[in-house]
Amino acid sequence: MPQEVDVLKISNDDAAFILGKSGRTKEKIARVSGAELDLFEQSLTLEIRGSEAERRRAKKYVECVMAQRVGPVTIDDDSEDDDLTVIQVPTEAVGFVTGSQGNFLRQVEEEWGTLMFFADFRGRGSGREGQTEKLAIFGPRRGRRGAQLKVMAAVETKVPNYFTGDSKPDEDDDQDEWGTKTLVLKPDELSYALGKDGTTRRKLARASGCIMEYVGQVAFICGTMEERVRARTYLKWLLKQRHGSVYVDDLKDRDDVTVVPVPRDAIGYVTGNRGQSLRMVEEESGTFCFVEGGRGESEQLLIFGSVRADREVAERLINNLVNEKMREDNDRRRYDDRRRDDSRDRYGDRGDRRREDSRDRDYRRRSPSRDRYRRRDDSRDRDYRRRDDSRGRRDDSRDRYDDRRR
Repeated sequence: MPQEVDVLKISNDDAAFILGKSGRTKEKIARVSGAELDLFEQSLTLEIRGSEAERRRAKKYVECVMAQRVGPVTIDDDSEDDDLTVIQVPTEAVGFVTGSQGNFLRQVEEEWGTLMFFADFRGRGSGREGQTEKLAIFGPRRGRRGAQLKVMAAVETKVPNYFTGDSKPDEDDDQDEWGTKTLVLKPDELSYALGKDGTTRRKLARASGCIMEYVGQVAFICGTMEERVRARTYLKWLLKQRHGSVYVDDLKDRDDVTVVPVPRDAIGYVTGNRGQSLRMVEEESGTFCFVEGGRGESEQLLIFGSVRADREVAERLINNLVNEKMREDNDRRRYDDRRRDDSRDRYGDRGDRRREDSRDRDYRRRSPSRDRYRRRDDSRDRDYRRRDDSRGRRDDSRDRYDDRRR
């Protein structure tokens, strides 16, 4: 069945404003409204396709965008679309919330799939302190709530206690399936739960499937009842890790956990230096992981997440780390064995040579002694020969003497 089409005639300036840089504004309107938009610059027409509600929302957003070009935007609060959240921003925080060239609002829009702009503002930046301006947030409920909390956190940075001055330690609108849970955190708890550049907060939010934002010292947890309970539990476990190991009592009854046994000699390799390897696994898989107290020869690494596919990704990454560690250990053992074998061969040959050298030295030590004995025998032989020669000469002399006398 072909979709119905609404055609809007626009001006050349409006066309450029609706299109936006690299077509981003048009894509944003289409994403938030759910309709399809085609802009024809030659005929200066904008075609909007979709259901009646999608076309109605898209036309409203287009009109708001065009109104921004020439002046203040007027919002009709009586809209039947239920797609609008209005937040009051103190005048002194408007510039901070907008950001340089509107960059902060554009980032929030991109993150939460919303359309945001100030409406009915008068003399931006020139109002008296205490005045407010309305920030309109269009989009689905979850996206609007996430964007609203993001703006509230920014305002709280500029104007402390503006939204949280009357917050109670623990509030929860449990009567609604969709609602908000608030927890007041201590300063040291806040820094730990936030993490570097907000990585820990985003990790808990993604793993639990909940919207989580810290406005001042207050943690806002938004979502369904199940999501809020899960996020609150994850946050409680995270804060317990500062003081020691965490044990999960209802581990067997939970449907949001995958247990991975890790050998004790591999647990340091899996977690990495100051937990960096495990943080990378969490970042890549969108899960919340920690090591429970050890049992036996292996320790249990727990992977928490509301989506099974994310937990399977984390499990595969952890098993890869364990296998890497085992391969390294096996290679090191083989290397050490080869070194020991080579050492035995070298020292074995050296020992044989040492024994032979020792025998030669002993033989050489005994040889001079034998030479002395030979020299002594030769000396005795020479003495005997001298005495024999002397006796022979004496006998010859007697014989000659006797002959003369006769």
